[in-house]
Formats: sequence, C-alpha cells, structure tokens
Amino acid sequence: MPGDLTIWLASALIILLAATLQGITGFGFALISVPLLLLVYEPHTAVGINIMISIVSLSFLTFKVRQVIMVPVVKNLFLGSLLGIPLGVYIFLYFDMHLLKLSISIVTAIFSLILISGITLKNVKGKIWESTVGSLSGFLTGSIGMPGPPIILFLSNQKLPKDRFRATTAAYFVLVYMSSLILLFCLGAIDKSVALTAISLVPFALLGGHLGYLIFPLVPQAKFQHGVSMLVLSTALYSVISTIW
Repeated sequence: MPGDLTIWLASALIILLAATLQGITGFGFALISVPLLLLVYEPHTAVGINIMISIVSLSFLTFKVRQVIMVPVVKNLFLGSLLGIPLGVYIFLYFDMHLLKLSISIVTAIFSLILISGITLKNVKGKIWESTVGSLSGFLTGSIGMPGPPIILFLSNQKLPKDRFRATTAAYFVLVYMSSLILLFCLGAIDKSVALTAISLVPFALLGGHLGYLIFPLVPQAKFQHGVSMLVLSTALYSVISTIW
C-alpha cells in the first residue's frame, strides 16, 4: 500500500465519493476528486492520480452506456481537444505549483457558480463550436486535469436527455484523458509512485462507479446536480482559502 496509511485511506474515500457522483451524473469526478486530493497531495500528484483513475472508471461507464453515445459530437470535441492538450501540458510542467493549485480551485469554484446560477449560452451548437469547446477542454485537461467545465456547460445547453448527456460526456472524457496521459508519460511527468498510488485506488473508483450506475435511475437529476454543484463549490472555496493562507 503506497504512501502513508492515513493519506491513502483519505484518498480512497475521495475516489469512492467522486466515482459514485460521476456514475450518476456522467461528470463531476475531477471536480470533486482534484480539489480534495489537493488537501493531501501536491498538484502534480493529484492531477496525475485523477487522470489515471478517470480513464479506468470512465471506460467502464462508457461501455455500459455505449448505445446512446452521440458519436459525431464526441468526434468533434475530441479533434478540437488535440489542439489544446499540448499547451495545457506545458502549463502543467512549468507553472508554479502554488499558482497551479490556486488556479485549479478558482476554475472549479467559477464553474460551480455557473452551474448553480443556471446560466445558459444561446445559439451555441454545431461542429465549429464543438471543436472550439473541445480545444478549451483539452487545455484544461492537460493543465489541471479537468476537461469537464466547458463540456458540461456546452452540452447542458443542448437540452440532451440525461442518458445521452452522461454517455456522450463519458466517452469524450475517456479519449481526452487518455491523450493527455500518453503525452505526460512521454514527457516523464508521471512518475512510478504516482502510477502505483493510482492503481491501488482503482478498486474504489470501480465500486463507486457501479454504485452510481445503480443509483442513476432513482435520482431526480436537477436536484441532484444542484447538490453536487454546491458540494463542489464548498470544496473549491475551502481549497482557495487554504492555498492563500
């Protein structure tokens, strides 16, 4: 069991919670896991663990919901992300870690406020917008391990049924996380200890994902997503305060 036992157990609980929420909504893993993991790990480790575990948990979810994935949308988003990932990885490698942690917390808090407020963007659809949003998402994936904010905001405006929303986001996230991880490994940004820690936490991600998948049909989606947004906001604000002070 890698690392200090207390830290590892805390990480396991964080991953279990984040994976359960992701199984229900199709998003939210990084929004929950990264700010909380920052409380026990430095930013590079927290982001690396998040990316590796996300690939595993999202792959299982994607397989279960593959019939309702909107493939053309996923394709356009992913092709756009390939433009943003390299720049994001550069930020990840060379940005000051204190500022990186603060940036993660601020992005998370802003996105949570957007979700809570219900702000929408009108007439934002089509291939060009999908590629543009994908580029921004790719940048956030490579830099802070969070592809979700622009994707969730964009797809929420499409008024998709919740099963298609969950399936499409999950499929896209697998692709963008995998691409970022390959680049990070090639550049030596993910070391052996981070990989071993992530592997040891995978069972908790799989358990949480399965629980979320079972709970999904029983949950009033609007109320649940509001609750998730409030939880994410609280976590992000705490991370901002702890980073500044």
